[in-house]
Amino acid sequence: MGLIATDELNVMPSDTEEKPTRKKPQRLQIPYKKLKQTQKARISKWMFEAVCKYYKEYQQMPPEKCLESMCRELYPKLHGTAPKASFEDLLAVFRKKQAHFAERIEKNGLPEPPKPKVKKTEAEKLAIKRARRRAKKKKLKAQQERLNDLPDWQDDRFFFIAGYTSGGAPYGVTWEEMGLNPWEKLE
Repeated sequence: MGLIATDELNVMPSDTEEKPTRKKPQRLQIPYKKLKQTQKARISKWMFEAVCKYYKEYQQMPPEKCLESMCRELYPKLHGTAPKASFEDLLAVFRKKQAHFAERIEKNGLPEPPKPKVKKTEAEKLAIKRARRRAKKKKLKAQQERLNDLPDWQDDRFFFIAGYTSGGAPYGVTWEEMGLNPWEKLE
């Protein structure tokens, strides 16, 4: 009963009646093949790092029975990169890549850990800024000198500028009329 009739057409639920709950629709799973290349690269990198970690600890490749537990440890990280990828797909890829990982470790050995970046001191930062400023000033000065060295009666289009129109456009003899390329020397 829990319904209160206000009109024949309008029926409102009472306050004590529970409202129907909606279930969230589940996300569609995307196969590994459909992931973006950057996602696949990150996932492969993390899988390789996990295998290297195991190899350093036990001096052998992880056995088949350990792969699922390793993949479960990695899954939150992998799921963050590819949220629509299923665990089963990622585990299958992990198993498939084991031969490639073993070959890579055998051929190249274990990768070196990345070196930590050394922070520069304030003095080094200031020295770099000064050097950049000096280089920029030197470059601007060289450009200015090149512009000053050019004759006023020539430009990229005209061999000889005879004058300028009232609108400021130059007129004269072009490089083509002289049979020369721009800035080519006379023989």
